[in-house]
Amino acid sequence: MDFRIDALLPATAAQLWAIFFDVQRVAALIPGCEDVAEVEKLKEFAAVMRQKIGPFKLEVPTRIIIESYDIERQVSLKAAGKDKATGTTIDVGMVVNLEERRDGKDVVCKLDVSASMQVAGRLASLGYPIVRKRSEQLFAEFEQRLRAELSNLDGVRAVAPEPQPSAPGRPAPDRKPHAAESAVQIEPAPSSTAARQQEPTHFAPAPPAPEKGRTELVFLWPRLGINVAVAIGVAHGAVAFGQSPWWWLAAPLLGAAASLGKRGG
Repeated sequence: MDFRIDALLPATAAQLWAIFFDVQRVAALIPGCEDVAEVEKLKEFAAVMRQKIGPFKLEVPTRIIIESYDIERQVSLKAAGKDKATGTTIDVGMVVNLEERRDGKDVVCKLDVSASMQVAGRLASLGYPIVRKRSEQLFAEFEQRLRAELSNLDGVRAVAPEPQPSAPGRPAPDRKPHAAESAVQIEPAPSSTAARQQEPTHFAPAPPAPEKGRTELVFLWPRLGINVAVAIGVAHGAVAFGQSPWWWLAAPLLGAAASLGKRGG
């Protein structure tokens, strides 16, 4: 599984570098990361990752190796660990790039993180969609915590810069689209004030009131297939982890129920 963070942050490259190599500060930014220790300066670190994914509670002692770095520009690292209770192994490769820029009178820094993760063991039995969704949530929460940390620094603006809406037919500046579908793009949303300034004012006629009639419950077929597949994956993981075999019946039924929709007559 591949992930990506591509964000413009209100900080200098030196400020971000100082955060990333302060083990206590960076541990507070990573959800579930605890007991971080520097084994060898700028070379090896140890940590424990605690997460709950589906029916599994993981506690993964992790070894982090810095493969190479260019001060205030780039760092490449690998992390690996194994949860003893479930036999789940996690291997992560990551490259972090920093690019300092000028935004008018202010200095900002582009953070570009590319990560690849391999999961094996019982956690993998949950299925790709569930593991990927939880991983994306962790990456998004990391960026939110990093922005909050930067807002507390002296000389750093409290609000991160937001991309200005582009004119029709022209791409927004400083944004590079990524073709890979697996890349996770985490970007700041434009403010509601800017949106109101850009959108033309128009008045649409009020929609007609719906006619009264018969309402039927029907299966939404694309959603039904996805929900039942995910439910079977959850049931497989739960039973493999020692839960009741009733998961094989309950999970698909819940998935089917979640796929019901209304159709007016």
